[in-house]
Amino acid sequence: MKRIILISLFMGSFPLFTFAQTLDDAKKLTENEQYDAASSIYKQLISREPDNGTIFYYYGENLLLSENVDSAKVVFKNGLNVDPSSLLLKIGEAKILLDFSNVLEAKSAADKEPTDQSLKSRYEEARTSVATGTAMIQAAVAAAPSKSATVYVEAADAFIKYKNKNLEEAKKYLDKALAIDPKNVQANILFGDLYGELNNGSLAAEFYNKALDLNLNSARAIVSKGRLYKRSTNYDGAALEFENAIQVDPNYAPAYRELGETQFKQGKLSKAKENYKKYLELSKNNCSARIRYASFLYLSKDYSAALTELGQVEKNCDNGNLTLLRVYAYCYYETKDYAKGLQMIQKLFDRLPENKRAAYDYEYYGKILVASDQDSIGILQLRKAYNLDPNRTDILSDISNAYYKVKNYTEAANALNEKIAIGKDVSSTDYYMLGRSYFFNAQFAQADTALAQLNEKAPTYANGWLWRAKANANIDSTSELGLAKPHYEKYIEIAMADSANISRYQNGLIEAYGYLAYFYILHKDNANALLFLQKKAELPLEPEEKKSIEDAINQLKNKK
Repeated sequence: MKRIILISLFMGSFPLFTFAQTLDDAKKLTENEQYDAASSIYKQLISREPDNGTIFYYYGENLLLSENVDSAKVVFKNGLNVDPSSLLLKIGEAKILLDFSNVLEAKSAADKEPTDQSLKSRYEEARTSVATGTAMIQAAVAAAPSKSATVYVEAADAFIKYKNKNLEEAKKYLDKALAIDPKNVQANILFGDLYGELNNGSLAAEFYNKALDLNLNSARAIVSKGRLYKRSTNYDGAALEFENAIQVDPNYAPAYRELGETQFKQGKLSKAKENYKKYLELSKNNCSARIRYASFLYLSKDYSAALTELGQVEKNCDNGNLTLLRVYAYCYYETKDYAKGLQMIQKLFDRLPENKRAAYDYEYYGKILVASDQDSIGILQLRKAYNLDPNRTDILSDISNAYYKVKNYTEAANALNEKIAIGKDVSSTDYYMLGRSYFFNAQFAQADTALAQLNEKAPTYANGWLWRAKANANIDSTSELGLAKPHYEKYIEIAMADSANISRYQNGLIEAYGYLAYFYILHKDNANALLFLQKKAELPLEPEEKKSIEDAINQLKNKK
């Protein structure tokens, strides 16, 4: 599965660093993801120049990049109080509005459940937020100085980097920025990012190379090229670029993080962790970096290590940090500690506004509730998760499993049929569970149809044939037609081919031999009936059943 949304990272007060005193130095720290150190410098600069809106903007940007949205809001607001004409600060506020909630996702969810007023309100809020943010950026650009590229670059950044993208508008601003300053490295990198979003790798690489022509030592441009390869799943190419960035600037923290995440994708887990730890070292172990590392451990399925890391992090950072709570809840679920998982996810939902809750949040809340035997509430949360992200058809399988658990087989089948109708990521397990849901709902013909699909998708899966045999044995309850016979025979064939693991098939073989013996007795073929009774007698049976089989064998032998 599966990337999570990291939000609202806490930024405390940290000691001032004496090696960086200028705005450019602070911006460099931000680029290097040393957010805590950068915050200290921005505070120092503001104390010197309390009316300088530009410093407030980059300080707020630093907080946004460290995903401390609430603090960024305060900084932008304070900056506008002292410098109301600052165009950059207006763009900063617009970035928050653009990142409020994804309009397309909110619309899709509202359209899917038109009677749900909360989804409708979420969509309207998102639409209003994006419209307001877009208008603010357009007004800032209209008032931009004719000889300064900065406002155009930051406006383009807003439309490329945040949830609600407007790549067409961003392109206009980058064209203007480069017309003013053809050697603007950041504008060229953003152009590369823009074409990356459009899945035009050739043009994206061309602009990253232009940025490198202007500054051969731009580790950011090299890392951006690496992300392009990573996005196209060319992990070898991506790793090479990240290694090149490290050669150019051995202290560039994001290169190590990207290399670690890429090596994880390559299955090089020990190297991935090694590079991630180097990232932590270079980013000065700030709260943002350490929580991101815990998230990485979660994604790499090292849940125990993630929990240990979170336990260390909360000693020095805000223990009510939303991302920390989120990863805690996810990891507790994965380690089956449902009581703690429920405690953490409820704490998260108490603090997290509804418009900031992601599909994954509802999904894990639902799974934890179902695992805690609060099935009906859990199913509601799972449905919310699916409505927010209809591409996640796997959640429909989770919904079906939850209904199956409480023996609501009709709804279990309905959820799977909904997934099958969409036709996305339908698995053999889905057909297996659909067949069983129909079977236990006494809809044996429908069970047979579903299990026939399973047999086609997974012809060597023995249980698929066993359950299809069960369904047909109920359709043909007298066994006169022998509808179950070929399916039991197929089950036996698969079991015998796996002789090294024959013990796992014993119960199914007892059932299959019993059916075939009865079928042949019914059709007066005593020789075959005796054969299958003897096979059944060789398997471990309850004493009473064993005696019954032995009596039947003796009767057939006497008849013979």
